[in-house]
Formats: sequence, C-alpha cells, structure tokens
Amino acid sequence: MATFLDISGLEGFSNIFAFLFVFLVVYGVLLWSKVFGGNKLLYLLLSIIIGLFTLFSPVAIGTISYIAPWVALIFIFVTFIMIGSTMFGGEGIESLGGAKTATFAILILVVFVGALSYIRDQVNVPGDEGEETDFTKATTVLLHPKVTGAIFVLLVAIFAVVLLAGGAYIGGGGHH
Repeated sequence: MATFLDISGLEGFSNIFAFLFVFLVVYGVLLWSKVFGGNKLLYLLLSIIIGLFTLFSPVAIGTISYIAPWVALIFIFVTFIMIGSTMFGGEGIESLGGAKTATFAILILVVFVGALSYIRDQVNVPGDEGEETDFTKATTVLLHPKVTGAIFVLLVAIFAVVLLAGGAYIGGGGHH
C-alpha cells in the first residue's frame, strides 16, 4: 500500500536531480566568485555543460545521490545555528568569528571524505582481491591506500597551516 511518505517513485528522477544539483552549485559558485568577470550567460552555459557531463557518469550520479542528503542536513544544521545565534543576540554566522572558517573546513572535509568513500566502493581497483596490482591506470595509483592516506595527511596539514597562520593575523598578536 502506498502512503504519502513513500518516495521510492522519485528514484527514477535521480538523474534529473543530480543534473539540477550540479547545475545550481556550479552556477552559484561561478556567480559568487566572478571568475569570468560576471558574464552570466557564460556562467549559465558552463553550468549546463558541466551538468550534462555529470549525466554521462553513473559514478558521478551515484556520488551526488549519496552526498546530497548530507549536504541538505549540513545546510539545515547551519541554518538552525544561525537562527539560534540571532535569537540570543548574535549577528548570524558572523557571530562565530574565527570558528566560521574551521566549521566550514570541517564540513567540506566530511562531504569530501564521504564522496571519496562512495567512489572507492564503486571503482574496482586491481589488487583488492589479492591479484597483482597494475599501476598503469591513474585510478589505481590515486585510490591505493598509501597514496590516499598521504593525500589525506597533506590536506590536514594544509588546513592546519592555513588556520594557524590565519589566526596570527586575526588576533593581531603577530609581528608585521
């Protein structure tokens, strides 16, 4: 029996939702960054092209379908934090101060790790089942546990350096 909570019929539209998600995110980032001087027509065309490229990759559509609910939860969580801070006299997200950058970095890292874990499950890397590893393909090298671990350690080091160096200038305690 179908209820109003049964949304399994929407699974057929996952490709359209993935296209719309990529289109809107790319268009929003291009509008925000003004990479090409604010040309909205160029932003629209680039967003449509990147969204169409997403439709050709089942791994990309699966990754977006896996990550989109988490992005929505993060968005709702941040919205509730902003509402709560304004209720208690803050100025929204500006009341977080230096923690805003750290929070944003942690959220991006969580989404990035979730996407990589999904992609790693979908890609068949030689050597998983004990056969000899063939390092002639880029995915084999990039998804090898040692390389992935080194990339993760480097990303943590980059975030640590950026946050520590940024804190010296924000607090005014550093010598200029």
